[in-house]
Parts: sequence; C-alpha cells; structure tokens
Amino acid sequence: MTRMAGEINDGGWRIATGFAATSLHNSHNFYAVYAGDAFGHPERGVIAIMARAHAESPEQATGARYAAQIVVHSLAEGYFGARRTLSTRRAASLSLTAVNRWLFDQVRTDAAGHLTPVSLTAVLFHNDRIGLVQIGTCQGYRCRNGILSPLMREHTHVKPEGRKAPTRAIGLDLDLAIDFIEETAEPADRYILVSGMESQNPDSLCTGLTEPLSTAPSDPTAFAQALLVALNNAPGDDKAIMVLDIIAVPPGRAATPAADLADLPLRPAPREGDVWDGFILGKTLYHGRYTMLKAAYDSIEKREVVLKIPLPAMLQDEIFTAGFMREAWIGTIVRGATVARYLELPPERRSSLYLVMPLYNGETLENRLHRGPAVSLPEGIGIALKLCEAVQDLAAIQIVHRDIKPENIMLLADNELRLLDLGLAYLPGIDTMDRARPGGTIRYMAPELLQGVAANARTEVYALAVTIYRMFAGGAYPFGQREVTPLARLRPDLPRWLGHCLARALAAQPAERFKDSGEFARALQIALTTAPEDDAKSPKQFPLSRLQIWQVLTVIFALGFLIMLLLRGLK
Repeated sequence: MTRMAGEINDGGWRIATGFAATSLHNSHNFYAVYAGDAFGHPERGVIAIMARAHAESPEQATGARYAAQIVVHSLAEGYFGARRTLSTRRAASLSLTAVNRWLFDQVRTDAAGHLTPVSLTAVLFHNDRIGLVQIGTCQGYRCRNGILSPLMREHTHVKPEGRKAPTRAIGLDLDLAIDFIEETAEPADRYILVSGMESQNPDSLCTGLTEPLSTAPSDPTAFAQALLVALNNAPGDDKAIMVLDIIAVPPGRAATPAADLADLPLRPAPREGDVWDGFILGKTLYHGRYTMLKAAYDSIEKREVVLKIPLPAMLQDEIFTAGFMREAWIGTIVRGATVARYLELPPERRSSLYLVMPLYNGETLENRLHRGPAVSLPEGIGIALKLCEAVQDLAAIQIVHRDIKPENIMLLADNELRLLDLGLAYLPGIDTMDRARPGGTIRYMAPELLQGVAANARTEVYALAVTIYRMFAGGAYPFGQREVTPLARLRPDLPRWLGHCLARALAAQPAERFKDSGEFARALQIALTTAPEDDAKSPKQFPLSRLQIWQVLTVIFALGFLIMLLLRGLK
C-alpha cells in the first residue's frame, strides 16, 4: 500500500517524496516528512524520518506504533524549535536525547507493555548539506549516478530464533548513542529509507533489486512500490519504504548572521542632538577606532537606549566587520537574564547600520576593581556566580563568548550584572571556516588558544578565572614570572579555598581545569558552604620587601658579632 506523496519546497530545497508499505494498519513503522516553515523556522530546512517500534507481541502493536509516532513528532518539534545557533547535529541530538529519557522511563514503568523502544533513521536537509541520523534497525541508502550505497550500519544482533533485535534504540537505555554523518547534497540524488528488513546484510537492498537502477521508475512513489515488490521475498513481513528525490539544492552558503543589515549604509559620526530613525542622540559613552556608543532616547518606543554605531574605519577591517554583523545576530537571540540583549527594530525603521541596546545604569567591573574598598568575599562570589551563569547560558545555545574580561561586565543595581560585547563570539555548531583563529584579549586567553585550538568551555573557564582573580586582587593579573601568583599573597584576608579554585581554573593544561563554567560555579558554592573554619582564611602573612630582608639580616649579623666579642672578653 502507498502513502500520499508529493513535493516539498522549503528553505531553497525542492524534494519529491514517495512512500510504500506492506501494511498501514497494525504496522510497527511510522514515517513522515516535515518542512521548517510549518514550525515557523524555514531556515532549518526539511527533515524526513523513518521509525520502527520494537513490539514483542501482536498485543503491543497499537502502543508500539504510538511510541513511534511520539518519537517522530518529538524529534521534529525539538529540531525545528532549537536555537538557530545550534548545528544540525546538536539540534537533533538534544531533541532525541530528551525523548529517549522520557520513553526509557515510560517503558520501564508501563506494566501493560504498551510502549516499546523505537529505532530511527532521519535525513536532515539544511543549508546545502545533508545530515543523517542512525539509531537501531532502520536503514538508509543513497543512489547517486546510478550507484546505490548503504549510508550507515545498523545497530543490531541476531536472536536465537534468527530475527534481528536492536542493540541501540530510543527508550532502550538511559544513555543514547547516536550515529551522525554529514555530506554535500547534489541534485538528482535519491535517498531511500527502509524499515522492516530482517536481513543482516547492509547491501541486501542493492541485491534485492531485480532491475538496474538506470531503468528503475523515476517517480519516487513508483520506485518505492517497485522496490517493495522486489523485496517481497526478503526476510521481514512488515516493511516500509520512503524515497526522497532531490530536485533542487539551495545555493552553498555559510551562516550569514544579520544578513539583512549587510546592505545598510554607514553614516558619518553623529553629534549630540541628531535624530536617527526616531532616536534622539545624546552624549558619547565610548569612542573607539571602529565603533562609538551613544546614549539615545527612543521617541517611538519611549525608552532609554544605547546605539552602537560603526565608524567608516571599520570597513577597513574585514574581521571586525564580520564580528559586528555577528554581534547583531547573536544579541537578538540570547534570552539569558545575565547577558546583554540587543533590541530588534522593524527593517523599515532602520535606515543605516547600527545596533540598539538597553541603557544600563551601572559601572563596569573594570571600574569597580580599581576603586575602594577592595571587593569583599560575599560581593565577589556573588559576581563570580552570576558571571558563570551568563557563560553557561551562552553555552546552552552553543555560543562561546571568547572575550570575557572586566571591561565587558556591567554591574547593575540590586546585585545584577550583564555580560556585554558578543562581537568575538564563536559558534561551534555553525562556524566552520577559520575556527581555530584566536579571538579575544591576549591576557585572558588560555595557552592552547595560541596553539590553534578552537575556543571551548575550558578556555572560557580560564578567562573567567583571570577576571575573577583580578576582581579580588584589585586589578593585578595572576601571572608571575614562571607560574600563577597565589591569590593569598595579595589578599591574605580571603579564604584559602578561593585561591585553590582559581588555581585549578587557571591550570595550563585544559584537562586539569573545570570542564565548564557550571562546574566552576558549583566548586565555588560547595567550598563556600562546606569549608572548615580553620580554612576560612589564609594564615596571616607579613610580606617583606628585599630591603627589609637585608635590614633584618644586618641586625642579626651585628648581634652575633657583639656576642662573640663579649664571650672573648669574658675569657
């Protein structure tokens, strides 16, 4: 029997689809194709999924099919609902991991055995690339230039009665291992997803064809039907086939954040009192080589804002220009309470290139650490934990800040803070070109960044540690001539555990640091609440200068000489 087929146009893709199955009732298979625009995210492209539930008895058939439907729908919803900063692989992985945990719990607690583990193969069409996901017994093939190739190995073993059973499946184990590959798409490629074949040979589909692929039906539905007939005698009595023909591929493109801003012109540097698109410009807050910050009043939305305005010199620096565009895009995506959020404007309102941010009333951490009194333990730990939270919020949507430093941290009233400046942010899931190019401020960069290692969670921990050290040390950097200077040498009033945590976060070897900012924060919290009283403060120290040391030695030598004279006189 054949399911309804058709053509999908979404995200620059044109894909013809066809389906065939030996049974549509009481089947353990479920298959579907979803387009991103149906979820409000056309930029995610298209996803095609073949799933098979592993029922052990006919009584489980209805519940098994329901489990397959839940898995397929959950993958689509999670994938299309993921942040735009997440890669295809990461978005799919997070969605599958979530539904795996749910189904694992349901299978273990369902006494009637209605829900069962589910195998799955999916094809993800994103940008001009194809992503393929494999979990369990379903199989995926690609036909290119008349050559049919299996894409990934199944995860199966043979039961004593000779039937296949999955060694991996969604809901089978608490931890889910996912196979994922990515390849370039080509027009005229044909992808075939098959479920229900019991053969152990991954090439069984190829050998099951009764005619050359060059003479096979061109229509995907007709091809699916013909293939189902060809496999009629192959092991397995509940087969399903999905055929995906690529008609058109989107033009190759890298991620182009804020592409709608790229064609906007630059204006000459503004003066106080100028009006830009309804913004009444005020005083200059910062003036650099490439950008300036101007306080402004939004007369349309009735709010105080800051405009980040690029200067003509920015166009001479390709990297900085790209960073400015990246900042515009990321800033409107981030929703964390501790990360600065940029304000979106209707395209028709903006007549030139600039970014809009809320006006924060406060001071930077750089200003705070240079004025008295010295940052106390409660104040500093509060700032450190919120800063770790900000970095972890970015990590959750796969963003590495790469420029954490006191100048980029705004301290607000009510003990709040905002992490600023996303212009150097690195997106592991999207950035593929120049991924190892160092970014950031040299004195906050982990040693491995200078050796070509891409920024990651452990390099962020290093920058956090330098920042927190300087906050407590009144601006001093932690680096001595050969090793890290213990914080206790500069702040003997602070507890020893704080210095230990910072020393670990500043380790030269990445593996010796905390794995991410969340683990760093937990270490600070645990030490704060469990450190014994005798470890509360560093032992009192009396650091002496070199001159004072020589003065003390001179007095000791003089006393010794005097004692020798007295002893000689007594003789």
